[in-house]
Amino acid sequence: MLSELSRTMTGEPMPYAVLMYVWSNELPVGTVITNPRTDRIRKIVVESGPARLRQWLPYQRDVRADFEQAFGEAPGTLKSIGIMTDTDNTRGRTQAAYGEIRLERGTDRR
Repeated sequence: MLSELSRTMTGEPMPYAVLMYVWSNELPVGTVITNPRTDRIRKIVVESGPARLRQWLPYQRDVRADFEQAFGEAPGTLKSIGIMTDTDNTRGRTQAAYGEIRLERGTDRR
């Protein structure tokens, strides 16, 4: 039903899987969160708590390894990337700035 609703509302098929990177108020870095509505959306906590707020923070991720950690399987072809900042779960207010986003093929080409 969720897949059909997604297609009806967006005109696009629902992605096979979605991996999100999040900043959590409480959960420790490295925690994998499964979406309560579908197990095809997983989040990995990459930052936690208020200690590093208001700082420019660089991140480098191995997306393939993260996907395998979160889903227990190899990823398919990367179709898209989305960047967003929201506080819908905390009902707070926030502001964010994003710098360069670069994808590079790793040396391990399985």
